[in-house]
Amino acid sequence: MRLQAPLYLLRHGETAWNTERRMQGRKDSALTERGRAQALAMGRTLKAELARAPGPTLFLRSPLGRVRETSEIVGRELGLAASDWRDDPRLAELGYGDWEGFSWPEIEVTHPTALADWRADPHGYCPPGGETHAELRQRSEQLLAEVVATGQRTVIVGHGVSGAVLRGINLGLDARAMFVLEKPQDAFFRLLAGVEERIACGDLDG
Repeated sequence: MRLQAPLYLLRHGETAWNTERRMQGRKDSALTERGRAQALAMGRTLKAELARAPGPTLFLRSPLGRVRETSEIVGRELGLAASDWRDDPRLAELGYGDWEGFSWPEIEVTHPTALADWRADPHGYCPPGGETHAELRQRSEQLLAEVVATGQRTVIVGHGVSGAVLRGINLGLDARAMFVLEKPQDAFFRLLAGVEERIACGDLDG
């Protein structure tokens, strides 16, 4: 399963819960002012990137609110209509179940070994009521196979962990290596044929 056309992978901008280091998963919090500036910078940078080789592009996004807000800002920079985005639930973030809305110090009150246990088994560990990395990978592989089959340049706006899994599949990484991939909100990635390029988004105030 190798991408023959570029896939641009963006993460949503900073949210209030990001600043508080809370697990978001399927729950949501709004973009901060900095998060909206990050989305604007991503949109401007992506516009210049796509202009290098104009052509048909597929625009996909997670249906979660923080991604929808980010994609709308990006889309305005690209001149897109709202209907140009296609929501796909397979792009949603990893489900953290009962931990959503809580920080790690709060989680460790009741689950003191949670992070160590997760690091020991990043593929199979499941937060209470949540989702395993294996389940996330399965839905990500399914979506990526469909993108490959289109043979079309694609833009995806998604999340930190689910985006890292898509990148890891492209790079041929195992779950442990995917677990520690960078998850920036001031840069995005160009994926193609087993490699990736990190594209920085410049001055947030520009």
